[in-house]
Amino acid sequence: MNIIILGPQGSGKGTQAKLLAEKLNLKHISIGELLRQAARSLTPKGKIIKNLQTKGILIPFETTLELLEPVLKKTTQGFILDGMPRDLRQAEHLDWFLKQIKQQINHVIFITLSQKSTYNRLLKRAKLEGRSDDTKQAIKKRLEIYETKTVPVIKYFKDAGKLIEIDGEPDIATIHHSILSKLNPRG
Repeated sequence: MNIIILGPQGSGKGTQAKLLAEKLNLKHISIGELLRQAARSLTPKGKIIKNLQTKGILIPFETTLELLEPVLKKTTQGFILDGMPRDLRQAEHLDWFLKQIKQQINHVIFITLSQKSTYNRLLKRAKLEGRSDDTKQAIKKRLEIYETKTVPVIKYFKDAGKLIEIDGEPDIATIHHSILSKLNPRG
């Protein structure tokens, strides 16, 4: 089973992806973590990624693909993809690429969260984790990008009949239970 998890920044995608990966024996592929690892490197590309993340600017699609595609090719037990696709072009390319390696997306989990909750969670995360990509300016920019670029991806997967919508406001355990019950409605 291959799953994508979508939602605004701070909606708990990473937390839920880790829980689901463990529960369903899937590989958790976090685009954010792949990019943060690259940003921590001292390579020229890593420095560019870090600079873009600090400003809240979306990383170029080609750069993201360079990091993601080798990981997808090596994954055989199924995966949960966290942090991509972020726009319609990425969604279409991901579908195409997966067909090339004889895989497909089975479900897309969309965690909904109000803009106010998103903003507050990201500010709290910035304080707790010290993430350089969670500044007030970067958060505002990323939320704007999410509204204009990622929301059409949700419609794309809804039209394909793969979207599972989950309320992201409750606690972690409630959200996790809701996802599991919708993935396997027969229990």
